[in-house]
Amino acid sequence: MSDEALNDAERAARQAAQRRAWNDAHPTYYADYRERNRAHIRERNRERERQRAQRERDEKQRRQKSIERAKAWAREHPEERQQARERYKQKHPETYQQAQREYYYRNRDAIAERRRAREVADPEKANKARRRAVARARVAGRVSEWAPSPSQSETYRERENEARRLSRRRARAGLPDRRLNRVLAAERRHNAAAADAFFTRPRSREEIARIREQDTPTPPELVHAMQRQSEDRRAVREVLAMADAYFTDHQLELRARVAEISRTRFRAGLRPLDVYTEPRRRALEVASTRYLRPGAVSPNSSLAVFQWLRSDLAERAPDILL
Repeated sequence: MSDEALNDAERAARQAAQRRAWNDAHPTYYADYRERNRAHIRERNRERERQRAQRERDEKQRRQKSIERAKAWAREHPEERQQARERYKQKHPETYQQAQREYYYRNRDAIAERRRAREVADPEKANKARRRAVARARVAGRVSEWAPSPSQSETYRERENEARRLSRRRARAGLPDRRLNRVLAAERRHNAAAADAFFTRPRSREEIARIREQDTPTPPELVHAMQRQSEDRRAVREVLAMADAYFTDHQLELRARVAEISRTRFRAGLRPLDVYTEPRRRALEVASTRYLRPGAVSPNSSLAVFQWLRSDLAERAPDILL
């Protein structure tokens, strides 16, 4: 049967069989060809890549020219551009909104930077625009789609409760309530930019001399109080370090001694000692006695000492039977 009588499927099958048979008969032909013509193959590949890169550059240049031409037309015909945009929005609302979203997500950082620059340049104008937007939303009856999750609501309630508790504690202690003025983000950024510009600009010799003339020396009593407070804090750290080391080495005998004294007091009808804080208090007494400044640290001298004495209460080991 001749080739003209065969249909396309049969012809393709016969050619594939012939190709497989030829490949089986010449298994190293392609490898030998690549080895003999390696330089030619590499040059051809490089030429193909150069052509592909040139096509991409030409396409990018063409797109850029189209964009610049469209921008120039829009600058020359602002009304026609706005009308064309409105017609496109009405004809393809979903496509237009999707394009707006994609543009925003592609240029989110640049948009946010431009907005912050406008707010820093004129914070009052930004605040007025924000208030107008809120008023328009209220008049239109729009409600924000975002709502806090249950965990966020719980966090907000905890913060509010803590603020109320702090206010009550300050009132009981006779302290005035905190007076904080709420500042919007735009005004904060404006103030920060102004502060940076003020403190980073170079000063002349006359300004430096005038600033130094305004400085007044710190009163000696304040300097003495600061030095005394620093010495007390350093003493607390040193005594606590020695007390912790002594308590670690003599923990068993300290607890046994406290337990024995507590049993004796209980039999005598007295209140027993605290088996959690008393061993640490005795170790603190030993460390304070060995310190160069006796009496510098006491159980009520600082919060650090108080917390160290009560550190065993968190673990709550089994109570010692009397």
